[in-house]
Amino acid sequence: MTVCDINLIAARRAQKLRALTILRCAVYSLIALFLGVALMYAKMFVATRSVQGHIAEVEANLTDPALADAVERIRFLESNTAQLQPRVSLLEKVHDSEEAWIRILRDVSGAIPRGVWISQMTSRRGPEEQTVTLRGSAYRQRDIGEFMLQLEELSWSGAPALGYTQANVSTQGRPVIDFEVSVPLKRVIGSELR
Repeated sequence: MTVCDINLIAARRAQKLRALTILRCAVYSLIALFLGVALMYAKMFVATRSVQGHIAEVEANLTDPALADAVERIRFLESNTAQLQPRVSLLEKVHDSEEAWIRILRDVSGAIPRGVWISQMTSRRGPEEQTVTLRGSAYRQRDIGEFMLQLEELSWSGAPALGYTQANVSTQGRPVIDFEVSVPLKRVIGSELR
């Protein structure tokens, strides 16, 4: 006995509907893909136009005579700065040297005890060492020793050395002791100025 399928029309219809649904999905996918590509192309076209507009604006700014003058001035200033840089460096070193000497003068004047006065201050500099020589007068030997102790405590000085002491008479007729003290500096001042 053979079995016949009576619903053959419904099965064919279902098959056609599936094929039609797949075809619709494919067509819709192609349309969506086409729209996506078209939107991306439009976005890239707008971005390209925007960049071209910015490029044109920058080129217009670059051809501006005021900008050309400003660039020329900057180049001129850079060349002058390069030429003047060694002089500026030297002046900075001189300024630092001046500050060091001002500090030394201030410290020496602060270290002078009562009864001592300085009449001469000289500096001798060698390649590796520098010495400040102080000449002056005092009423007592003890004041000279106190002055030397004060000098030794300063941050920039080494141990002072007494060059000489000599009894003398001041212009007022009072007995005084002339002296010379040499103070070595811990750092040579102005050696970088060469």
